[in-house]
Amino acid sequence: MSPPALSFGSPKSVASSERRLLVVFDGGDAPGYSSVAVAITEEGTRRGYEVWAACEGFRSLTSDATTEPRFERLILGRGERYELLGKGIPARSMARRVLDAGSDFRSERYRGFLDRAKRIEAAETIRTQGFTHLVCVGGNGTFEGTKALLAELSAPHPPTGFINVSIDNDLAGDRAIGFLSGVEAGSQIARGLAEDAYTHKRVYLLEMMGNRSGRHALHCAVGVRAHLVILPFFRFTDEVLAEIAESLARTEYALVIVAEGYEADRRKSLGGDPVSASEFLRRQLAEAGLKDSSAKRVIAEPFTRYIRGVRPAFLDVSAAFLKAVILFAAFEEGHTEIMPYVIAAGDAGVRSFADVTREDRVERSLLPLLDRLGLPKFQSLVRERFASGGGM
Repeated sequence: MSPPALSFGSPKSVASSERRLLVVFDGGDAPGYSSVAVAITEEGTRRGYEVWAACEGFRSLTSDATTEPRFERLILGRGERYELLGKGIPARSMARRVLDAGSDFRSERYRGFLDRAKRIEAAETIRTQGFTHLVCVGGNGTFEGTKALLAELSAPHPPTGFINVSIDNDLAGDRAIGFLSGVEAGSQIARGLAEDAYTHKRVYLLEMMGNRSGRHALHCAVGVRAHLVILPFFRFTDEVLAEIAESLARTEYALVIVAEGYEADRRKSLGGDPVSASEFLRRQLAEAGLKDSSAKRVIAEPFTRYIRGVRPAFLDVSAAFLKAVILFAAFEEGHTEIMPYVIAAGDAGVRSFADVTREDRVERSLLPLLDRLGLPKFQSLVRERFASGGGM
């Protein structure tokens, strides 16, 4: 059996080491990871937990770990940090990091976790290190990884929670921490292009985040009053593309927002260097008659991941602290395999893992806001092919 990855002390802020909580941050970067780390540290310490973070997400639980130490003790004050470091215990003070961008403890979608052997190894690490509680933080992929890890842990499983942090906001029944921050940052970019389009009489095709649902792209577009929104699951007929091209040719200026997942399979099938969603749309519209020229500039703006690394909005920070309180309260009541949710101050609680589902649809109420150009064929196609039930 391999030796433990770290040794534990008994910091003065913890009355007992019988409750040792591991926080695993994984998945694509999003504003609010550090806010969650601070919130869990504060609430966990207050309730008598040792709080530890995996330095590279799920990767730190396996032999694929690339950094040492693999785990760090999260505390609040610098004085305690120095005391722990003096004992050889890796520690990090989180007291003033609530607005930090990104996360120091996250891995970018550790693909090795798709291998069951790695998940078994991770489960053994949790047992060997003596972690009594587990909290995983990330989006839908991290949530699925959490459930897969639990399947490899011996029963009874350690009390386990999940906190939803994602720009995509793709889990039903919750508002992901990072979503509001991402919309605010993305809208700033989109608004700047809208003003430039007006000033220089241009048509901008701006690619934005949205691989499946396009919820981020949609909310940014609605916020800045974009002229047209194209979501990932849209597939246009030649007739509709001609209608869009003709309308954009007539308009003085326009901002079209296209989600990054638009026609992803077709773009991959082209071979060669990857074609962005905005460039693919530009080529489609050019074939339909909308040409880029000195008289009518049609510009495909590439996608930027800048918004992943912005500081979280304070509404996301407050949600992080509320979710932490809800989670620990549920642990104290004996619950496990739960996700705290916060939709609004008066709509918060916990959901069991069994009740958490992926949600890639977009709110049906936003359908009328997709098109400001007045495109009857576009609107008809969206209603008939892409709208159903309570969403799209």
